[in-house]
Amino acid sequence: MSGVAQVPVWDAGFRHGVGVFETIRVKDGRAQWRDWHLESIRESAQALGLQISEKEFGRVPPGFGLWRWFVTQTGTRSWWSEGVELPPAKYKLNLATTGVWSTSWEARYKTLSYLNRIQAKTEAEGADAEVVMLNERGELASASMANLFWVKNGLIRTPARDCGCRGGTVRRWILEKSGRRVEEGRWGMDELDGAEEIFLTNARIGIKPVGLWQGKKMPEAEVARSLAEAFWVE
Repeated sequence: MSGVAQVPVWDAGFRHGVGVFETIRVKDGRAQWRDWHLESIRESAQALGLQISEKEFGRVPPGFGLWRWFVTQTGTRSWWSEGVELPPAKYKLNLATTGVWSTSWEARYKTLSYLNRIQAKTEAEGADAEVVMLNERGELASASMANLFWVKNGLIRTPARDCGCRGGTVRRWILEKSGRRVEEGRWGMDELDGAEEIFLTNARIGIKPVGLWQGKKMPEAEVARSLAEAFWVE
């Protein structure tokens, strides 16, 4: 593990984005949900036909920060960055004009080909802003840099994987460990208009509520708050 992860210019990961990654939050030498991240990067690498050397992921860095794993055709690497930038308390959320193709590797896995996501993120104005991406059928897929959840009639909902969202360890925790009933399915963007809460998840931010959806103020996110408190305790 090194401070700088070097990839040869002839590597397809550098030339075409043919590679996969995971981002793991580490605190006091403990990598949160490390086994789940391993499962995720194995699945992603297998889909792209890449080989992993898991020795690179053996020693957890000390301190508090983000541990990033990368797999390309020329090898397995990791990169440690000290500290974690604090996310906003609440996000402003709007609809992106940039969408995802539900069956693409980029939509389903954390690949190094990230232009689609970055293009969508440029439509979000400000560090506290995110955008919702739809798939080719006009269904809710995800936010540009996070998975998407909402509460309707007291029930948590989230797009199904085949809508074009990534598995994600926080998403998996909500589905398997939170003790809450969660409905996965297919919905159009109008589904969010009547939501009681909307919240976003990824390994860096954890679980964060949306304060504004399309300019409309959202109610206090009690479900998101209680989930976040339980998640960081694990």
